[in-house]
Amino acid sequence: MALKGIFKRGEPKLEKSLDRSINSKYIDVLDGIRAISVIIVLIFHFWQQTWIFPTIKTPFLAFIGLKQLDFTPIARVGYLFVDMMVLLSGFLLFLPLMRHIVMGESLASWKDYARRRVARIVPSYLFAVLVLFFFVALPGKLYANTGDAIRDLVTHLTFTQTLFYKTYIATRLDVVLWTVAIEVWFYILFPFIATLLRTDKKLESKKAKTVSFICIGIAFVLFHGISIWWEQAYVLKKGINVSMYINQLPAFMGTYANGMLASLIFVLIAKHADRSCGMAIICTVLSILSIVYIVSMINECAKLQPAPAQLWQVSERARLTAAFSVFILSTALAAKWYRFIFSNRLMRFLAGISYNLYIWHQWLAVQLKSVWRIPHWEGTTPPNQLGDRVWMNKYALIITVAAFVAAVLATYLIEKPFANLIMGRPMFKKGEKDKPVKKA
Repeated sequence: MALKGIFKRGEPKLEKSLDRSINSKYIDVLDGIRAISVIIVLIFHFWQQTWIFPTIKTPFLAFIGLKQLDFTPIARVGYLFVDMMVLLSGFLLFLPLMRHIVMGESLASWKDYARRRVARIVPSYLFAVLVLFFFVALPGKLYANTGDAIRDLVTHLTFTQTLFYKTYIATRLDVVLWTVAIEVWFYILFPFIATLLRTDKKLESKKAKTVSFICIGIAFVLFHGISIWWEQAYVLKKGINVSMYINQLPAFMGTYANGMLASLIFVLIAKHADRSCGMAIICTVLSILSIVYIVSMINECAKLQPAPAQLWQVSERARLTAAFSVFILSTALAAKWYRFIFSNRLMRFLAGISYNLYIWHQWLAVQLKSVWRIPHWEGTTPPNQLGDRVWMNKYALIITVAAFVAAVLATYLIEKPFANLIMGRPMFKKGEKDKPVKKA
């Protein structure tokens, strides 16, 4: 009864206050969650190159025995937040479908869906592939033969690079682009999934929704089943190159399943509940507790050596992304002041450049250190391996600035203009986001 009171609508739908309503079309806190996830992955890749263990001295907390905050575990296994990025993608991809099933909203055409996906993904990706291939890899004679060069280019242009060792693990382009390939193949698969889940207009409304909910349950179990099968057959099998199989699409099907379920839960809450003081308190506390639990999982993984940590990531992926899902849902329903942490101008800006920040940060870090040798160093052993703290700090600052500058330039000169062009808008006109509808 108490929970019913917390989530019960207090006013007729037409008179409901905009501040109390839950908008399931534009979820502002996802900007900050996405930005933070990308930055954590960046911290991991930068830690690999700098060997700087991220700590913050806290002498003002010495009285409780906390002289410093040690973020080393996050640096060691920050790659776990790639799973958060995939989960967010699944959550947002399924959100319109869940609004269609639960609220009866119409769905955009598949043509419009494809155009939006292409506009979001392709310009920055294609720019990175072509620039790195024609202006870095070929001039630098990084390929042993013409066949290797053609194979690397063609597989990246067709998003099939993860299928081959030379074009995935040993690519001469940008290794982090594997994530985009996985996303694209799920984008291609999604319309077939949505066709099976969406409401059949020939059925009576309640019956149609029941059928859709049953199909969602079946899909949820099937997706997780695929991930478990992949884990047992190709990741945990002895003698297998784990790095080659750990990040293939089947391994992420359970993550997409959790994203689907989280979007369904959110839409159901948005339809049947208003924001209230009780909801805000409960969800804020739940969000904080979920962060504590996620940090405990990070510490658990970080204690392992690299190879066992990879296996941990696969075997615990369902639990980790379930915790991520709880965090996303509770944060989206939390108190306004708490949501502001994840939804403000800075977070919106960082979210806006996050795709290109992800694409360019690792490649630039490696290039600056090993090829361009900036800051300058001599010999065969990089200064970070010699414990040169001055060089390490300079290098960390340079790669951070370079990554953000590259992200801003690629976003505002490539991604947004060409996305506008694909969407039929003037190239340098700011794209419109889905925003809450204001009521009179």
